[in-house]
Amino acid sequence: MKLRTFRYFFREAWRGLVRNRLMSLTAMGTITIALMLFGVFCLFTTNLQYFSNLALGRIEIRAFLSESARNYELLKAEIQAIPGVQRVKFISKEEGARWLEKALGNKGLFLGGENPLPNSINVYPARGANVENIARQVQRVAGVDEVVYGREFVRLLHIIVRLIWVIGFGLLFLVMLAVLYIVVNTIQMTIYARRKEIEIMKLVGATDWFIRWPFMLEGIMLGLGGALIAVIIVLEAYAFLNNRLGQVSTVLSLLTRAEITPYVIGGFFGIGIFFGALGSLLSVKRYLSI
Repeated sequence: MKLRTFRYFFREAWRGLVRNRLMSLTAMGTITIALMLFGVFCLFTTNLQYFSNLALGRIEIRAFLSESARNYELLKAEIQAIPGVQRVKFISKEEGARWLEKALGNKGLFLGGENPLPNSINVYPARGANVENIARQVQRVAGVDEVVYGREFVRLLHIIVRLIWVIGFGLLFLVMLAVLYIVVNTIQMTIYARRKEIEIMKLVGATDWFIRWPFMLEGIMLGLGGALIAVIIVLEAYAFLNNRLGQVSTVLSLLTRAEITPYVIGGFFGIGIFFGALGSLLSVKRYLSI
């Protein structure tokens, strides 16, 4: 494409935006709202996944040892060698008794008799590791009597994560269709006002792509404008919410603004350009057959 031709296309696209500024603003506003809804949904599902990963990462497995177990260093080394184990810690029955007395607020809990608690090894899985699989392998280690790790809680978290992905992808597809439908209908109003101009260009011999390009650029410019506004609003609102949540609770935390910014900018501008151009192509198609 020659530079002069591109300048013509760009000038015509800009004229179309200015000439139909009310419709253009409506289309841009619609794209902004659609992208904001899309962004809110994506950020919600992403942070929910983040919470689930944090919760799984904080789960520890406690392996209670049998009375016949003696070589604790060998046991620790064998458990440490299991794939997915980050670190292990040996807890003697005396240390366990002190912890239990502190937790219950009764320092003389075992003064009247023998300490019935077993020695144990705390196993800390690495982030993203399969906790259930690690627990099964720890249970098979010779010298381990019982393994406790909150099985039902882990299974519930796995179910929640799977549901997030399934529902997330389904809703994401529906949001994409809604964005495309909105863009096509709003840009079509702009093209309808210029249908006579398209018919005249066809009659004088203009090719279909020569007619399409100004409208494609117009749609891309609308998509960029809507994406820019949506990026600013979503990032500022997210930063405000993250700061307020940090003031209310130190346990509940969201992904930082720096972590999500590249994805928000890339995703919004990519979707805005794609749907702006595609919406323009679909909208002008019916007026090219005369």
